[in-house]
Amino acid sequence: MNHRRYKCGESREQAILFPERLEEYLSETNPVRAIDAYVESLDLSALGFSKTQININAAGQPAYSPQILLKLYLYGYLNRVRSSRLLEKECHRNIEVMWLLQKLVPSYKTIADFRKDNSHALRRTHRHFILMCRELALFGGERVAVDGSFFKGNVSARSFITVKGLNREINQLDASIEAWLAQLDQSDKEEPIDGALKDDPDLAEKLKALREKKQEKLTQLQGLESEGRTQRSTVDNDARLLSKRGQKTQGYNVQIVSDSKHHLLIATEVTTDPTDLEQLYPMAQQAREALQVAHIEVLADAGYYKGAQIKACLDDKITPYVPEPKRKSAKNTRFKRADFQYDAEQDVFHCPAKCILKPTSKPHYQNNQWQQCYASLKSNCRRCAIREQCLPPKSKNRRISRGEYEDILDVHRERMASYPRIMRERSSAVEHPFGTLKRRAGWDHFLLRGLAKVRGEWSLMAMTYNFTRVINLLGIKQFIAYCNQTSRC
Repeated sequence: MNHRRYKCGESREQAILFPERLEEYLSETNPVRAIDAYVESLDLSALGFSKTQININAAGQPAYSPQILLKLYLYGYLNRVRSSRLLEKECHRNIEVMWLLQKLVPSYKTIADFRKDNSHALRRTHRHFILMCRELALFGGERVAVDGSFFKGNVSARSFITVKGLNREINQLDASIEAWLAQLDQSDKEEPIDGALKDDPDLAEKLKALREKKQEKLTQLQGLESEGRTQRSTVDNDARLLSKRGQKTQGYNVQIVSDSKHHLLIATEVTTDPTDLEQLYPMAQQAREALQVAHIEVLADAGYYKGAQIKACLDDKITPYVPEPKRKSAKNTRFKRADFQYDAEQDVFHCPAKCILKPTSKPHYQNNQWQQCYASLKSNCRRCAIREQCLPPKSKNRRISRGEYEDILDVHRERMASYPRIMRERSSAVEHPFGTLKRRAGWDHFLLRGLAKVRGEWSLMAMTYNFTRVINLLGIKQFIAYCNQTSRC
């Protein structure tokens, strides 16, 4: 039998002589030193933080300085602690937090109010850090990548009211009211001794409750229609039911632009758009302004493919690389639109049988753009030898639409064909930040409600991502030295 002893701990009654200074607990390369140096280099008053002015005549206890609370949040988001109650606990038991906050212990309410009341200031601080990264020459500045992802809001799916759902509930209430009235009419025809429904004292109250509920639903429906909306949450008025490519979320659509050099975030935004179709140019423009360059290349996936957005980028010296969405393959083998050649000089299409499709009428507005319809002659299609490869049995001729941005998209397709492997660079550049935020940082939902507050919370999270990347690239000592040299701005 093995009589080897286990390792023994010390007695809980043993007196311990802790170091006299908190400074001795932290190494010179502890990340909290970088947090402290960065926040101390900021001019929080210029960034718009509240309570930056000292009022010596104010009654009650002095307020906590915004520097202390910003340091606490940066530390918390860097270490997967976002809850204000959990941050308060860290102030009592975490030596790093004790050092960072100089042993101050704000309450969870004070901590939560700081994040809630300084959303705009947090966004400015995030932009300030992006400018710092540019000064440190950490951006490539030539090629960026944009992507979007759904993040759950602090709201449940059951809190949403929709036009479709309200109409369904109103119809159900109408049916219930009609059923009650039908029973009432039937009881009136019967003898009092045989029917007890007529003398039911609760009947009037039941009908009144149904009618009041119906009126409530009608009021909600009229409110949605007057606002031009199809849905609204009773908890968070800005949150949306979002859906794309089979993914459904109740919350917000987060957009990021990442630099291809070090995967740092150059531009971010939180939107309520259910798709990314309208986000290519705004995000690329925001990134170019942050980089302060004359021209950039932007990479995006097929979810950003839209002629108007591609044109807007080209007009503003931004070269987009966006693949065309793949069409679902049809079961039949008929000729597709790509099999028809467009002749720009004559403004006609040539079909595989060498027949011509001419414009049929004036352009019409469809799918957010002007489109021209082209059609072949019925007589040509009737005697065509390859008709079965082009038309269904009941169709008389072939029709094709050409949008107003087709000339630009034709050039765009040629550019994409010249760089077949460029989309691999997009994946490595922009999907890395989202993967890091969702997996390493464990960040997949918002705690605050309302678009303005959510944007502030996202800026705090995006800034801590960039913060981690920068101190890993430069080293903590070099980063602290830079912060100490820069003046408050």
